[in-house]
Amino acid sequence: MFWMPDYLVILQAAWIVKKAKSPEDAMNIAVAEAGKKLNPDLDFVKIDVGDTACPKCEAPLKSVFMVAGVALVGLILEMKVFNAKSEEHAAKIAKYEIGKRMPRIPLEVIEVIILD
Repeated sequence: MFWMPDYLVILQAAWIVKKAKSPEDAMNIAVAEAGKKLNPDLDFVKIDVGDTACPKCEAPLKSVFMVAGVALVGLILEMKVFNAKSEEHAAKIAKYEIGKRMPRIPLEVIEVIILD
């Protein structure tokens, strides 16, 4: 019988938050809204705010940019995909399943890790 491994697929999503009071508020709202879109079907997807390197010192900064009460928050979504044929197949499954529940949210696969 052919063995099909399990994978951890990591995607990034660009989430817009309107009427945020602060960058922290925008991050909390983005994570909560993303969670609502994924629940109950994909409640096992891990959601977090991504990090971006400071262009000057390379220190990690939270991926949030805010102007006039509107924020763009970079979210990281992690999903385990079981019994996929390949890394590409696992990435397609994750992007399809998450994208189906977030139709107007840009998604990009940033890493696929094979699980033992």
